[in-house]
Amino acid sequence: MRKILPAIVLIFVFLFLTACNNKKEYYEGSGKVIANINGYKLTDDKLDKIFKSLPDKLKGRYQGKEGRKRLLNQFIEQKLIVQEAKKLGLDSKSEFLIQKELDEDSLLMQQYYIYLYENYKPDDKALKEFYNSHPELFAPKEEFEAYHILVTPQKDQKVFNTKKSDAKNEAEAQKKLKMIQKLLKKGVPFEKVAKEYSEGPSAPRGGYLGKFNLGRMIPEFENALKKMKPGEISEPVKTRFGYHIIYLKNRIKPEPKPFEKLSAQEKNQVMQQFFRNLLENKIKELKANASIVVQK
Repeated sequence: MRKILPAIVLIFVFLFLTACNNKKEYYEGSGKVIANINGYKLTDDKLDKIFKSLPDKLKGRYQGKEGRKRLLNQFIEQKLIVQEAKKLGLDSKSEFLIQKELDEDSLLMQQYYIYLYENYKPDDKALKEFYNSHPELFAPKEEFEAYHILVTPQKDQKVFNTKKSDAKNEAEAQKKLKMIQKLLKKGVPFEKVAKEYSEGPSAPRGGYLGKFNLGRMIPEFENALKKMKPGEISEPVKTRFGYHIIYLKNRIKPEPKPFEKLSAQEKNQVMQQFFRNLLENKIKELKANASIVVQK
């Protein structure tokens, strides 16, 4: 029984996908009847469509005359189980009806997405117009180049700085931060101070964090960065790691690529965004024309 479950599931999916409208439970077929299962008629063309609906990795199992016999036999076994389940009234249980509704809704939504793709797919000209008219969606992410000095208000397992300086509590951390700020105000190079006093693993690199986009650092750190200009040194910023003094070396905002220079992968991403926007607009339109009452 375990071996036939994947095929059974796929056949159920097929029956949902081929439903024509609310008046029909399933696609009835129009060819020669090849099996009559307690009055349920399975046609030759329907079995063909079931086979075609299977994923490529499963089709090999049902190729040729013998494979077709296996597919037919599995469908018959499935249908017998379904008929028995209906006799027992299992199709009237609330759990079944809810799951059936959710499954059918999901499959119909997939069909709607396919409909949108087939009927609204933009040509290269329309895609270029969409790309150029939505720069906020496709502009390259701003890149930051920064250093930091980290002071933790607890004993560290490993000390990375050359002075072996380690604040072990809040009071020591505050004292150390003030000392570091004084050194920086006197003009001692940030990298030198970081190498001597930072408690983070970047201390040997002078606190250098490299170049990165927003989304890679923790929120408090990034919020401070966004307010800074190149060359600025921040006040201590508290995060779950401790206190950070940040030096922003550079903010790089690349120019967006011309549409003609986009790679095939990048154009595919533009296409995906096009359909996301299309779907969002369709949903807004449906909501505007719908009668929706939500009880509080």
